[in-house]
Amino acid sequence: MQPIIIESDDFGMTIPISRAIITGLKTGVISTTNAQVTSPHFEMSAALAQQHGIMAMGLHLVLDKDRPISQPLTIPSLVTPAGFCHAYQTLQTHPKQLAIADVKREFQAQIDRFLASGLQLTHLTSHHFVATLTPEIYAIVLELAQTYHVPVRNETAHLRPTEQAAYLLLMSEYAVLTTGTLITAQQTPYLTPQEIKRQLTQKNLVGTPVILSHIGYLSAELRHKSRLTTNRLAEFNALKTLKQTNYWDQFSWQLTDYSELGAK
Repeated sequence: MQPIIIESDDFGMTIPISRAIITGLKTGVISTTNAQVTSPHFEMSAALAQQHGIMAMGLHLVLDKDRPISQPLTIPSLVTPAGFCHAYQTLQTHPKQLAIADVKREFQAQIDRFLASGLQLTHLTSHHFVATLTPEIYAIVLELAQTYHVPVRNETAHLRPTEQAAYLLLMSEYAVLTTGTLITAQQTPYLTPQEIKRQLTQKNLVGTPVILSHIGYLSAELRHKSRLTTNRLAEFNALKTLKQTNYWDQFSWQLTDYSELGAK
C-alpha cells in the first residue's frame, strides 16, 4: 500500500467549515487538517474538535488578510494602518518589505495560540503558500518546524523551477521532514475525482503525496471571508465519491497523516 495524505485547509475559518472538516475526519474522507488560528472562531472550533476526539492537527500559518495574533505595533511591516494583515496581492508584489523579525514574531504567536487550545501540533502549512514568499520566510518555517519536531507540507511545487533551488537547499539544511507531490486543482476550478485520479496516475509522483483540499459547509460569513465557497462543498463531495467507490483500496493507496512520514 502506498501512503497518501488527504488534507483540508482552513479549520477554524468558520464554524460550518470546522464542522465539515470534523465530519470528514471522523468518516475517513480526509486524513488530516490544519487550523487557522487568526480566525475569531478558532477557539470554539478547537473545542468542537476535542469534543469529537480530535486532539491533534496542523497549523496553517497566516500572513494575509486576517488580524494578526501579535499586537500590530510590534509587527509594523506586516499590517495596514487599520491593524489588519496585508492582502495577498500586496504580499506577492512587495515580499521584501516584510521584516523577517516581524514574520518570526507573528508565526511564533500563532504557534503559541494553537498550543494554548490544548491541541497537539502535528505539522506546519501556510495560507496561500505564504511560507514560500521568500527563502528567508521559508527558513523561519523550517526553523520552527525543527524546534517543535514537526514536518512541513512541501509547498514549493507552485514555484518556477528556477526559484525552487534556493528552497531545496534550505530544506537540506534542516532536520525537518517534508511531504512529496502536492495534488491541487490544476485543470479544473476545484478538485474533482477525475482531476485527482489524473494526477495520481502520473509517473512523476515523489514522496508521500498530499491532496490539498478545502472542504466546508456554506455560510453567509464565508462569502465575505473567502473566494472558495461552493467549491468547498464540491470538493467534499468529490472526496466522498472516491471513498464510496473504494478508489483508494483499488489502487493500493493507504490514507495516512503526517505522523507516518518516513525518516528524512
